[in-house]
Parts: sequence; C-alpha cells; structure tokens
Amino acid sequence: MKTKLLLLRTALGLAGALASASPFAVNYDFAGEPGDQTSTAGTSTSLLVSGPIVDRGPGIGATSAGNSISSNGWDALDPSEDYFSFRFEVDSGYFANITNLKIGTRSSNTGPGDLGLVYSGDNFTSTLYTFTQSGINFLNSDIQLNLANLTDEVEFRIIALSDTRADGATGITSGGTFRIVNYFAGGDTGGITFSGTLEAIPEPSVALMALLGIGILAKVMRRKTQ
Repeated sequence: MKTKLLLLRTALGLAGALASASPFAVNYDFAGEPGDQTSTAGTSTSLLVSGPIVDRGPGIGATSAGNSISSNGWDALDPSEDYFSFRFEVDSGYFANITNLKIGTRSSNTGPGDLGLVYSGDNFTSTLYTFTQSGINFLNSDIQLNLANLTDEVEFRIIALSDTRADGATGITSGGTFRIVNYFAGGDTGGITFSGTLEAIPEPSVALMALLGIGILAKVMRRKTQ
C-alpha cells in the first residue's frame, strides 16, 4: 500500500510539474508619447519574457498625435509592409500562451476603417480579430485569444483589411491616420496589455520519468486487483 501511494504521489507530482503555468503580462504605455516616435518599449512582468517593443512596418509613415503611436500611408494596403508590430521574446526552454489583449485605437475620418490583428504563429495568414473604426471615435477592445505554445520571438501585427475608410467611404487617403493608444475602462489603464501564462518546455528525460512512474503504478494496481 505504501509503495502504491509513493508511486501515485511521484507520478502526480511529475505530471503536475509538467503542467504548471505562471501568469505574465506585457504592457506598452503610450502616455506622454508624441505619436511620431520610431518605437515604444514595453515592460514585462516576467524575466522570462524580454525585449517588448512596438514599431511600424516600412510602408507607413510617422505622424504626431499625443499619447499614441500614429501613422499615415495606409492607402497602399500592403500587409507585408503596412502594419504596427508588437514583439517580445520568450526565453529558451519556455513557451507562452496568450489569452487576452486589451488595446485602444483611433483612426482619422480618411484613415482605415477595417483593420485586423494577425500574428507570427501562422506567419500572419489568419485574422485573429477585426477592428472596425467609426469616424474619429476611440475604440477600446478587450480581445479574448487562445494562442498556445508560442516560443522565441512572438510578433503581433495590426494591418488594414480593406479600402474602407473610418467615415464609411471608400478610398483611404495617403494622409489618413491610424493610431494605437492606451486601453480605457472608466479611465486610463496605463497601456495596452497582452496577458497569458508561461510554461516550461519539459525535458525529454522528465517527461519519460513521469510516463514510467504512471506505467509502474498501473502495473502495481493491476497486480493488487488480480
């Protein structure tokens, strides 16, 4: 009986170690930013996630707009060059699961009205979320995501999806702007935030030990019932 309990605790302990996850968040705060800055550095709540930064693709320009990062030149509709990029690095030996993004956005009337969130996990091929800008109104989006096992550099981009302007007309102008701002929920929350969990990638030897422990336990239990 003692042997069976020991094996059970060992197997469950190893399985728990493999499944353990710790919460983390990456935050980008645009308070006080001029809008036409080259990039904005972010902060991470975990030492295992480093180098968070937001900047522009090479196809869009920089425009002034307080407390934001802002760009014009969205009229080319080239997703390979026209985008805002959010990046951070997950340390070797770990992977990230992203569950939520809270973000504020705004377009000018002649800026893009339909925009999408894409990410590096599928080489930016599928749209995770669609932003619909209405006139010059600020839009606060609380986005639920289900992205698992992201390793190394993780990148999210916001791209224009169509030639529809924020005022509803067709034909984004070269001077039309789109900006990223802090998320508001009854007030400034202090930035835009990606949140989720971090997990250690199990070493093959540890995973094998867990499987062996469970296998031995199963054999002992079968013998006891025979």
